[in-house]
Amino acid sequence: MLITRRALLLSAATAAFGLTACQKQGASWSAEADDSLDYLSREGADGDSSVLTDDAWAPREGFIQLQLCGASIPGQKIESVSEKDGTLTVTLEVQDGPQTMDLLITEWRLTPEGDAQVSSIERVMIDYGGGDVREAERAD
Repeated sequence: MLITRRALLLSAATAAFGLTACQKQGASWSAEADDSLDYLSREGADGDSSVLTDDAWAPREGFIQLQLCGASIPGQKIESVSEKDGTLTVTLEVQDGPQTMDLLITEWRLTPEGDAQVSSIERVMIDYGGGDVREAERAD
């Protein structure tokens, strides 16, 4: 129960920071942590599904669901979100200092603003800082 409460507190703090950071950047997308979203999963050959334990995304009606996996302390924080030519790039705040060894999965709601459209997104890239940019797995 302690981990759940800590995760909720971190998610709320991260949501406030992420949304503010994206708006300051003038991005056409906003980011908000959303604990009400189910974890993204993958269906296996036997018909069973398992939770993805890596960063992934899925288009939803009106938003992109982004799942980030990382240490619970300090937690993943979105610095900015930008779109270009069907690619959504999510830049994470670079974390300095110690991190816990546990795994915390956080769900984010990336919402288009202005002329941006969910249907135009073909892939999501995550910029972890220091030149480490990777494509997130698409989970439908």
